[in-house]
Amino acid sequence: MSAFVNYFADDSRSSPFNLAVVRVLLGTWVLWRVVSLDWGFYGEWPDHHVNDPIAFLHQDLFFALLPYQQWVVAALLVSFIVGYKIRWSGGLASLLVMHMLAVKSTIYLAGTVESLFVCAYFILLFAFFHEDDLLSVDALLRTRNRSLEQLNAFLKEGPNQEYRLRALRWGLLVVGLMYLGAAWGKIMSGPLEIWLSGAELRQDILEAQELIGVDRPLAAPILEVEILGWLGFVGTALVQLSLIVTILLGLPITLSALGLLGFHTSVIATLGLYFIDMFLVLVLFVAWDVGYRKLAANSNDATLVYDERCAFCARCLYPFKHLDINRSVQFHSQSDVPPELATRDDVNLDAEMYLFRDGKAYGGYEAFRQLFKQFRIFAPITLVMALPPVRTVGNRAYEYLARNRSRRFVCNLETNQS
Repeated sequence: MSAFVNYFADDSRSSPFNLAVVRVLLGTWVLWRVVSLDWGFYGEWPDHHVNDPIAFLHQDLFFALLPYQQWVVAALLVSFIVGYKIRWSGGLASLLVMHMLAVKSTIYLAGTVESLFVCAYFILLFAFFHEDDLLSVDALLRTRNRSLEQLNAFLKEGPNQEYRLRALRWGLLVVGLMYLGAAWGKIMSGPLEIWLSGAELRQDILEAQELIGVDRPLAAPILEVEILGWLGFVGTALVQLSLIVTILLGLPITLSALGLLGFHTSVIATLGLYFIDMFLVLVLFVAWDVGYRKLAANSNDATLVYDERCAFCARCLYPFKHLDINRSVQFHSQSDVPPELATRDDVNLDAEMYLFRDGKAYGGYEAFRQLFKQFRIFAPITLVMALPPVRTVGNRAYEYLARNRSRRFVCNLETNQS
């Protein structure tokens, strides 16, 4: 199975897992980049460095706002990462980041700016297709609009559907077009014979070394051997063009993605830290769900029994059903629990939720902890939940919810459907 996914050929998967991973990775990366940059510095840049085509954006007010926008964007991105109000948090964050980058571009346009623009476009696509993200706070909140009967049916029968990941489909096309533009820009920026000779590449290396004052040994062969400069130009153009070709033809993109990762690695080795954001952008298209499926493949099957009259209980279990891509957990309500479990002397199904695995029964708070343990990606959470202080608080919280679920959490089928 391919290590990278061509979502443009088919944007459906058997799990929404990839979308959640990409949202967290993308949001966290952009959050770090936005917070780590000194945006106030750009307002002190001399006016004579302004890029004329976008000089209208070079306004004192815009530069004065950058440090404040920085923290507004940070707050929006935190909301985006957890999946809360994705439509608004993602949409506003992406537009503000684009504006900040555009203002910065009036004085300094480089690979860092261009690649961050790609990240901003990606976040905007998440906002457009926010309903596809089913492993988010938004999706959990939307379960309030589903009847208890629908929630129970989902837990017991499963989604029986393919999940569409449209943000990744159109995001991949954006990345492919960006690399196409980069290849075309190289060809159009000067006489072709100069590029073919490798002279332009050697000049870029010399200027970069002079600018930062660091000699890079890996760049020495390119400076000394003309054929290597030619190979650098042809290889770069081919690998950049290959991505959009494979995308549009519906072919696997793994070789193109690996080639681009190799290209960016060679740029860092010979020129310096340019386009580092593109490493993150490219790994967004990794088949994360394939790795997750293999990681969870050895988990022993479990049976979970919950109160079918409790909408709050069903909603809390909703995300786990989406995560269970190996169908390793069988969900049962108290009315259809297997007889061999219902007649056990060590359980009281009317009092609390139970998880059964390897012949052992776990009730209440421990059942929830064991449910997290069923999914190995939550190993840190299960370790924290096992700590005595956390376990004490967790047990008390669960007991409170169990005692008051019929009074506070709409645990009556007729009430919920009225």
